[in-house]
Amino acid sequence: MMNTDLWPRAWAALQALTAHYGPAIDHAAEGAGIPFGEWYGWLMAARIFEPDPISAPRLQRRSAYTSLTRLEEQLARGLRLGLLERVAAGEYRLIQPGHAAVQRLIDTAYAAMTPLRPLPEADLARLADLLGRLVEACLAAPEPPDKWGLRTARHYDPGADAPVMVRLDQYLSDLNAYRDDAHLAAWQPYRVSGQAWEAFTFLWRGAATTLDELHARLLHRGYAREAYAAALDELVERDWIAQDGETWQLTAAGRAVREQAEEATDRYFYAAWACLSETETAELRDLLIRFREGLDKLRA
Repeated sequence: MMNTDLWPRAWAALQALTAHYGPAIDHAAEGAGIPFGEWYGWLMAARIFEPDPISAPRLQRRSAYTSLTRLEEQLARGLRLGLLERVAAGEYRLIQPGHAAVQRLIDTAYAAMTPLRPLPEADLARLADLLGRLVEACLAAPEPPDKWGLRTARHYDPGADAPVMVRLDQYLSDLNAYRDDAHLAAWQPYRVSGQAWEAFTFLWRGAATTLDELHARLLHRGYAREAYAAALDELVERDWIAQDGETWQLTAAGRAVREQAEEATDRYFYAAWACLSETETAELRDLLIRFREGLDKLRA
């Protein structure tokens, strides 16, 4: 039996924790000339990919909904800021100022999260133990999904001696990466473009119903309005959506496809959770809920 409420609870816990250190990182990044919110997209990724260089196609492997043009613009900005150097066409590496900037952001995040105590020490240690076991089980799970995102995220592992809040942030981030791995494995076999799949998901969730709404909601992905018009055409050709005036809706066939993809995502993602007993799963659920509530109270 899949306990499909567990990932939303883990995601809420990660979001609550990030709310405590994200603003401090944003401030530190802006001090290095990095535009607001961009520090994770390419700067931290450049460190994660080492010793391999960073490139737009490599970034797009996980950021499958973002245009190559937008990703290339971010890397070019890193070059202009003196944080990256070009090592080949479209490929970059961190140089000393870039390494210093990354370390400054890491130190800032760790300093902000280390003293937090949303739960008693024993509960924090138990939560870290359960999540750590779960991450190991995900690494050992059969494919699909490919574990590229998870293995890449593990490059930031601070080690067993790191403060418990830092380890919890790492484990929750690892699970987030593995959830991405699972969803990519679920939808990419349909061989649809990333922008079309994200538009399809927005329509499925009711988050947008018109082309203009889709483009406005997804402007940060770097695609022109015409690209989303083409994405909708792509979905029409597959009989996944149909137009009704200015709005678009999923067909019965499209809804079945999207729900099958979500079910496959859950099946891939939750397979590893069998490493926990029913009692441990219930314990993890309780700890995640109280962890998130405790973090929210600390910000109140």
